[in-house]
Amino acid sequence: MLEKIYCFSVKCEYRYEISARDEETARKILQDKGGLDISGELLLSEDDYKRAELVEVDEDTLPERKY
Repeated sequence: MLEKIYCFSVKCEYRYEISARDEETARKILQDKGGLDISGELLLSEDDYKRAELVEVDEDTLPERKY
């Protein structure tokens, strides 16, 4: 049997700790460098996966895989 490809969106939180003189400067640093030069911590729970939203089903099929 052939399988479809299901694409899910999982909500999560990405937490950054930034040293700065004030909040405005910290926000600018985050906007300019977040995800590139500043690493953060990905926070996920099992419930986040349970609440995943199906966003797309690709009708192109793949051979069935054994799990």
